[in-house]
Amino acid sequence: MFIAAGTVRALVLPAVGAIVASRGVLLARLDLLLLFVIVPALVYAFVRQKVYTYRFTESELVVRDGLLTRNVRHISYARIHNVALVRNPIHRLLGVATARIETAAGGKPEALLRVLSLEAADELRRTALGEEQTPSATGSAEMRPTDAPLLQVPDRELVRLGLISNRGFIVIAAVVGVVSQLNWWDQDWSRVYESLRARAPDWAGWLFESGSLTGRVLLGIVLILLAIALLRLFSITWYLVRYRNFTLRQKDEDLRAEYGLLTQVSSVIPVHRIQLVTVSVSFLHRCFGRASIDVETAGASDLSGQFAASGVLNTRQWLAPIVDSGRAAALVRKVLPEIDIEAVEWKPIEARAVRRIVNRVVIAVTPVTIGLAAVLTFSPIPLSGWHGLWLPSVVLPMTWLATRRWVRRAGYALTDRAIYFRSGWPGRQISAVRFVNMQTVAMHQSPFDHRRRMASVAVDTAGAGSVGHRILIPFLDVDVAESILHRLYVETRSTEFRW
Repeated sequence: MFIAAGTVRALVLPAVGAIVASRGVLLARLDLLLLFVIVPALVYAFVRQKVYTYRFTESELVVRDGLLTRNVRHISYARIHNVALVRNPIHRLLGVATARIETAAGGKPEALLRVLSLEAADELRRTALGEEQTPSATGSAEMRPTDAPLLQVPDRELVRLGLISNRGFIVIAAVVGVVSQLNWWDQDWSRVYESLRARAPDWAGWLFESGSLTGRVLLGIVLILLAIALLRLFSITWYLVRYRNFTLRQKDEDLRAEYGLLTQVSSVIPVHRIQLVTVSVSFLHRCFGRASIDVETAGASDLSGQFAASGVLNTRQWLAPIVDSGRAAALVRKVLPEIDIEAVEWKPIEARAVRRIVNRVVIAVTPVTIGLAAVLTFSPIPLSGWHGLWLPSVVLPMTWLATRRWVRRAGYALTDRAIYFRSGWPGRQISAVRFVNMQTVAMHQSPFDHRRRMASVAVDTAGAGSVGHRILIPFLDVDVAESILHRLYVETRSTEFRW
């Protein structure tokens, strides 16, 4: 049924296109639509269900699928680090789940079992991960009630997270996409404005007077405030739906994250596969006294998007979407005893970095200023080319002030078992990598770095993604960079990497 529904969804758009192209003639021939849409979907679903099988051996999971081209996958239990279970409302109604089997290879999952009974999902997780059987096979492999969670995020914290974050842009982007298809720009906005003025109460009528500049400004401010309120409301709704009842538990060397209101997710994060941990505190986080913690794992996928069906993968996962800033370091230390953010001794980067960054901005702003001055000079706009100098006179002082604070707050630290890097202003991000997780270390020097005897040091891990805060320490004195590189090289050689 699930496979057929997915196939029908894929055929709906071509069917609608055929109906539109035939000017509705096909609506009178529902037998043809049934023949070319429903019947192929049912046949494909029946064949797919029959040829997709899996079985357990002593050391591996064997998955077979394909009719004309047969595929057989042997997945060693030792390589499986996560069996993520996803249950949307239809799954919960019918008592089934989707299981996503992940290994350190990353990318696509090694296997995706879309419809498993709860008993089969529990057996799969227990067999693949070596877990003990739960008192009731619920398919979510819940922990025993005696196991106290490391973190539980109540609804009021998700409301704060919605106020802090800008996830509401997702909803607004979708609304704009729909409205853009309605040719809203062809509307007679003057008529709309006159209609609003006619319906406005007497005490607010002056706001819509054509000659009232104050009214126009206040109306614009009201519309901006309304847009901000809607943005935050959408953001709060997004987090309440996506991360409702977020619970983090630890058992032995595994972390279990469970969350979701409509679509429920149960995902395992093996502690020894955590490659990088990042504590993020934006400006709004600081206003609320909160922080967010995410981790990067070897080959895991982020189930915070469209979960198992999206195909958009990321090695970042939430350890805590929001937590009291005073508890952030303790939570990281509880999960990874080697990482103690509060106890490290930070060392600064080079103060000369301020001049380097400002010079880059000057190089970027100069041609823009020249182009703006030329446009103002030869355009009918009643402004002279000299007004273009307002751009560098505003941008450069702001850049200098912001860069000074950024350089002052940036820093790195080395302990016996990990390397740390912090950056950001007015927010702050701190990332840490244990030596046992380092894959490669590198020192980079651009021609400008070489001229000023500066360099940057980068650390790469097995779960390195393309987004997020990383261990990339810029603007170091070349002698300091070489000493850090040598230290990390020695640690990498002497430490046995563990998957």
